[in-house]
Amino acid sequence: MSIPDQKVLSRERLLKKLWPDGKKFHVQADSYISKYQNKIIVIKYGGYALTKSHLVKSFAKNITLLNKIGIKIVVVHGGGPQIEKELRKRKIQDKEYQGLRITTKRILLIVKDILARKLNKMILSEINKFGGKVKSINGINIKIIEAKFILGGKLGFVGEPTKLNKPYINKLLSRGIVPIISPIGYDNKNNSYNINADTAAGFIAENLKAQRLLLLTDVVGVLDKDRKLIPELNHKKAFEYMRKGTIKGGMIPKIKTCFSTLRKGAKGVALIDGRKPDAVLMELLTKKGAGTLIKRK
Repeated sequence: MSIPDQKVLSRERLLKKLWPDGKKFHVQADSYISKYQNKIIVIKYGGYALTKSHLVKSFAKNITLLNKIGIKIVVVHGGGPQIEKELRKRKIQDKEYQGLRITTKRILLIVKDILARKLNKMILSEINKFGGKVKSINGINIKIIEAKFILGGKLGFVGEPTKLNKPYINKLLSRGIVPIISPIGYDNKNNSYNINADTAAGFIAENLKAQRLLLLTDVVGVLDKDRKLIPELNHKKAFEYMRKGTIKGGMIPKIKTCFSTLRKGAKGVALIDGRKPDAVLMELLTKKGAGTLIKRK
């Protein structure tokens, strides 16, 4: 069903069909749907939310609903837990640098296999089940993110995105199609790159001037030293928390991505709890939200 064909099913019927557990939010959702109609939302999907079948199903239904009501969705997926599991299975030692996995040629092959050949196909299949219109962009068959070595190659084949094929993405969005993007980059020397999924999502959001960027995480949002949710976070506080070690590990590239994305063009960013069913709809279509809102000031 394309975006102009919404008369087939009303908003109300779509909400009832694809978000039955959110019945008490359906009335307020209507105003948020109007707010985001024909706007671009980039969603980074990964972590725990990609490891549990009930959460995968919930995410697929969320994306299908947003797709059918006329919101332009771009999904960028990670696969850290799955890659980690495969590395352990093969007894391959890996190291991290500031939340980035140092990527040898051998590890890069595993990354490409897990992301492009397995997870991308799985996400595509799940959304198809509910009638969402999707297109696989796995970084192998279709390449849209040009990249270069980070730190001159000191981290192996870890890439920094440099250019996005915006016309191709916008063409899909104009047709009511959801791109499902694996964060694999390329260059003109035939190198492939493992790009941090948060970084890739932020880069895509800023280039598309997205209305919102949502980063699904394995926590309720950004937490303070007492492990309590910080509902809103500005630039000054974020870097203070990083300096003190309150924000650390894999959360560091997420936070840096958030502020870079805001600075370069995206309208809003949120870190949300991907472990909760319907987290995407709760963040976009309710006043309550589902995590930490990142603010420029």
